[in-house]
Amino acid sequence: MDWQQPVALALVALTAGIFLWRRFRPRKFSFAKDTPCGCAAVSGARPPGLVVHGRRGERPQVVVKEH
Repeated sequence: MDWQQPVALALVALTAGIFLWRRFRPRKFSFAKDTPCGCAAVSGARPPGLVVHGRRGERPQVVVKEH
């Protein structure tokens, strides 16, 4: 029983260390996130005013909404 307690504490410390490393690890510089401009980020999403709706067997609809 004497060896189980240090092994268990080592596993808990290792797990806590991994969680802390993932939380506070240094990350790479991102122009879009690290500057207020964010214009370098290219988004593949649809424009916010475009709604595409369709169901199987129905005619698809594309609606352009004004903001």
